[in-house]
Amino acid sequence: MNHVPASRIQVLVAHPDPLLALGLTAALGQARGIDVLCPGADGRGPAADVVLTDYPGGLALAPVRTGVRAGPAPARILVLAAQEREQEVRTALERGVHGYLLAGSRVEDVIEGVRALALGQRYLSQAAAQRMADSMTREHLTGRESDVLALLVQGCCNKTIARQLEIAVGTVKAHVKGIMSKLHA
Repeated sequence: MNHVPASRIQVLVAHPDPLLALGLTAALGQARGIDVLCPGADGRGPAADVVLTDYPGGLALAPVRTGVRAGPAPARILVLAAQEREQEVRTALERGVHGYLLAGSRVEDVIEGVRALALGQRYLSQAAAQRMADSMTREHLTGRESDVLALLVQGCCNKTIARQLEIAVGTVKAHVKGIMSKLHA
């Protein structure tokens, strides 16, 4: 019987893109100290230390944030996504995903991310970390500006927005000016 030492990292590649999953499996399989587990027919596999998946898969696997867990600790989730938009990264982290990489990342970055998660750390690719840092320097919209923007996105004119929010048209114009300034539009 082949016994795997406890110090080896067990990684389940559960990315839905078959070609990407194959490449990840091959690359991680060559990394020292990492064992790649095969998913079953249902896409799930044996207990893993780290699960490598896409954005929707990561959100689906993210632990429920109740503060109470039954049973063994769940696998840590490393998302390999095509997009690095700040909102997606933030949503993933808030939902319980532990790491975020871009699909164009270097193999070394994927391996570094797997190792960091196995040690209980979080991991962000440089691009994702840069997006998060950039978002912290922007001015945030006020609640009323968000309301106005939501109606603008729906195609409402200033007069309609003023009527729906029960404010003056001039106030709507002031909010639109503030939105444009804060969004650098």
